[in-house]
Amino acid sequence: MDSSKPSLARIKIKFPEQIWISEIFKNYPDIKMEISHFLPYDLEKSIGNSLIEILHYDIDSIIEEISHHPSVFELSVIEKQENKVKFTVKTKDPYLLYAIIKCGVLVNFPVRVEDGYAYWRLISSRDRIDQLLTLFEKKNINFDLLRIGVSPYTIEDDKSKLSFDESNILDKAISLGFFEIPRKISLEELANEMGKSKSALSVMLRKIIKKKVLFEK
Repeated sequence: MDSSKPSLARIKIKFPEQIWISEIFKNYPDIKMEISHFLPYDLEKSIGNSLIEILHYDIDSIIEEISHHPSVFELSVIEKQENKVKFTVKTKDPYLLYAIIKCGVLVNFPVRVEDGYAYWRLISSRDRIDQLLTLFEKKNINFDLLRIGVSPYTIEDDKSKLSFDESNILDKAISLGFFEIPRKISLEELANEMGKSKSALSVMLRKIIKKKVLFEK
C-alpha cells in the first residue's frame, strides 16, 4: 500500500446483464440486498463466492430463481426466515474484483445493492483509486463516482500486510497477466513459473486476495 494518506471513494457500479443480480432486480424491484463478502472460489475458472443477505416478502421464489440462473454454479442457504435469507452463491466473477486486486484497492464490506447497482466504498491512496477508475473506463464498466475524500479508516495493519513471499507471488501474477481480462497465463502455467504446485498456489493466492481486497471496520 502507498505511504500517502488513504482516500475513501464511494462509487456506484452496474452489474452486467448476464449476472443473476441484474435479473433479480428486474423481477423484484423492491428487494433489499447486501453483499457481506465476495472472494474468489475457483481461480482457474474465475468463479467467485459471495455471502448475500436478502430481505423480501417472497423469499422462496427469489431463491428458486437465483439457484436456476445460468450464471450460478451453486447456492447454499445458511439462514432463512419468513422475509429474510442469508446464503452463499458461487457465480462467474465479472472481473471487477480482479481489477481491484491489480490496482491494490480495498473494498469496505458490506456492499449495499439497489436497483441492480452495487454501492462500493473503496479505500487506498488517491492515485491507486484513480488508476482503478481509469481501468473501469477502459473496460466500459458502467459506474459513477459519487464521492472521494480522505479515508477515516487506518488500513496499514497486520491483517492487510503481505509477507515477502506473498508480495513476490502477487507481483509475479500481475506482471504475467494472471489478472488481465482475458487472462494471459493460466493458474497451472503460473504455478510452473513459480516452482509451486497448482493447488498450493491457488491457496496462497486466495489468502493474498483476502488480505488485499477485504476490509471491515
